[in-house]
Amino acid sequence: MHRRPTSSAVEPRLVLITDPRYSLAWTIDVVNAVASVLKPFALAVQLRDKVSTDERVAEAARVLRETTRRTRAIFLVNGRIDLARAVGADGVHMPAGVPIAGAREALGQAAFITTAAHNDDDVVRACGHGADAVFVSPIFTTPGKGTPRGTDALSRAVQIASQVASKGASPRARVYALGGVTANVAASCAEAGADGVAVIRALLDAASAYAAADVARTLANPFTC
Repeated sequence: MHRRPTSSAVEPRLVLITDPRYSLAWTIDVVNAVASVLKPFALAVQLRDKVSTDERVAEAARVLRETTRRTRAIFLVNGRIDLARAVGADGVHMPAGVPIAGAREALGQAAFITTAAHNDDDVVRACGHGADAVFVSPIFTTPGKGTPRGTDALSRAVQIASQVASKGASPRARVYALGGVTANVAASCAEAGADGVAVIRALLDAASAYAAADVARTLANPFTC
């Protein structure tokens, strides 16, 4: 079994957030294809399903954990610390404003813990609580997600995260752009200082797994060191 780097060394460039509207089989096909064209651990997969039964969510978690382990991708569970621990996930994604101390205690110091950030105050709180990464949203137009904040929100988030890190011993929280991100705008997110992007439709709406892999290259390339 592979060993994942500790949280301070984890540097995914691309986060695929799952959606129950897409079949698990299709999601697995996309994960396999995308992971095959990116460097190890450059891809993170976040299981997000707020509508399915607990049984179906647990089964998806087990399958995705197996897939990400085999493909050397990071696996996160949205909001379910218990499930993340049960399947051996690499971390968990927490809602905006929710303290992460419980997640850190349950999953360990090496866990990759991310949190949502819908405004600058969310970023301040997340960084102060010791989050490894913040998902800043919505950056671009996204159905049902309100007014897009634009890439300036990413620049401010990076500045805030850097200021918080300068006052302590922890590394700077990573900043990801979320909301309406496509291959055409990934470079602008990188230019604003983001460490990567998080997407759903950009990959899961692809015509084929091969096409998804091609899109993934374009999404990740601006963030390659």
